Amino acid sequence: MPGEIRPLEVQQIEAYMLATFRMAITGQGRDDQARRRNFLTKALAAHFLIAEAGATLPEAVAASIDGGGDHGIDAVHVGATGVLWLVQSKFIHAGNGEPPLGEVSKFRDGVVDLVAGRFGRFNAALQAKQPAIEALMRGDYTVRFALVYTGTSLDDDRIDLLRSAEDAVNSIQPERASFVRYGLYHLHDSLTARRAEGAITVEIELANFGLIDRPVRTFYGVMAVRELAALYVQHEHALVRANIRRYRGSSRVNADISRTLQERPQDFVYFNNGITLLCERITAVGAMAQDRSRQRFTLEGVSIINGAQTAGTVAQQPLAEYDQRPAQVLVTCIEARGAAEDFGDSVTQYRNSQNAVHMGDFIALDDRQENLRRTLAVSGVRYIYKPSVGDPHASGRVFTAAEAALALACLCTANDSWQALLLLATQRPEGLWDQQLTPQGTAAATQPDSVYGKLFPDSLTARRLWRVTQISRLVLDALEADAATLGEADAAYERASRLLLVHLVLVRQRSLADGNTLSLTTAEHTAVSAAVDAIRAALKLAFGGHTWTDPEPAAVFRDPASLQTLKTDVLRALPHGAP
Repeated sequence: MPGEIRPLEVQQIEAYMLATFRMAITGQGRDDQARRRNFLTKALAAHFLIAEAGATLPEAVAASIDGGGDHGIDAVHVGATGVLWLVQSKFIHAGNGEPPLGEVSKFRDGVVDLVAGRFGRFNAALQAKQPAIEALMRGDYTVRFALVYTGTSLDDDRIDLLRSAEDAVNSIQPERASFVRYGLYHLHDSLTARRAEGAITVEIELANFGLIDRPVRTFYGVMAVRELAALYVQHEHALVRANIRRYRGSSRVNADISRTLQERPQDFVYFNNGITLLCERITAVGAMAQDRSRQRFTLEGVSIINGAQTAGTVAQQPLAEYDQRPAQVLVTCIEARGAAEDFGDSVTQYRNSQNAVHMGDFIALDDRQENLRRTLAVSGVRYIYKPSVGDPHASGRVFTAAEAALALACLCTANDSWQALLLLATQRPEGLWDQQLTPQGTAAATQPDSVYGKLFPDSLTARRLWRVTQISRLVLDALEADAATLGEADAAYERASRLLLVHLVLVRQRSLADGNTLSLTTAEHTAVSAAVDAIRAALKLAFGGHTWTDPEPAAVFRDPASLQTLKTDVLRALPHGAP
């Protein structure tokens, strides 16, 4: 429907299905719309079998029995591990709701009939699979029947129907059948999981090691710097996936690390704070050294949670350098298995709190940031919330958490905080990561709402995050383009007023924050540009129409009362319907 706002997740799933299965699946139907819907429905079933059943693309496509006489089953796959997979799929364009009750009822009956061997009730496509199904059923097998759909709800009547199919099969052979619900967010998670930094397993050697066996099993000792450098060269960002920071490149501290390695490698183990590794499991390799002089360990699901700068810096030197100047580094390996759920995050936070760390680095511990990154990555937009020395410049389809936070601060319109957030973004942008906010924009432990929570609430979607950033970027780029032509006085005014201008554009064009597309359309670019021109002119008139106590632009635009006055004047000056 025109103007319909569809969930980004559905749009991304649809684009992925088209890109993946366009040449392999043909949709059937009376018109283009019906053929497209049928194609997407078949593609969902095939994708599910690839993601969950381990089928190859040709196997997943060949599993389709969709058509007349399918008895409510869209795909049948005989898995290599003794599992019979039965799938009913439905692509729901709007991304909400659920499959019709009648179709779910047919699926339920189809599952029961197929497991009972009533093949004559099915079409020729299913009967062609009969020999393989019967061969599977002669052994020990299980049945997993899945409802795969781009919706978010499933009423009890549908669940009860499908549970009754479980009961019908399991009454004869317990635990043979199980129902799988695979809705919109399961489908989308299967796409974003491809963008995750996978867990890795490494083997290291510790010398002169010790053990803390409770309450959390931990080994500590010294490790050859050459071995650490080799691990970082091999795994790079995956080795620091749980850290709040990645390797940032040149800095005074990192330069000191390099200098020590060059000039006093024997003292490196004393001068450096060392490395902390968080692991899912730690296993000693070979016989346990009773004197604890030297032992190799396998670290599963390992990540550096403190010491990423050290690891990145030592990896900048050729490994052969460490053969000439060997050095050692202190290493602590903590096994998180069996610890409290938040133990890993707590260790990461406290280990990093002992050094100079930017508050913004701690957003890396927020799972929502990683979810936003993965969702945007599906559409080719790169969101950087853990900066690294190799990151591209923020432009085009690349943006940073810092850039987004500034835009989100300008989006706020709440009467009790919009000026505070705007002033914070102007005067102390690092404060956008603070945990508390007073109406005056200063930290206070008595305030229940954090600045970060205001900017990045649970309701924030990846689409809104990127669209608001694009609008803010358009406004700031327009100012930057004119900066070279301005005199000193005008330049001072533009610098002071820039974030209020972004705020006013977002207020006037607020509907654009939640548009249907991920990226702004050409028409939306034009609308923002027109708004910038109109509001910029109105703001300049409003500024010149008052006698300020301190006429310096910087003083005017850092006063909350003046900000309110200027905002009111501008909004009154712009006619209804104007940009």
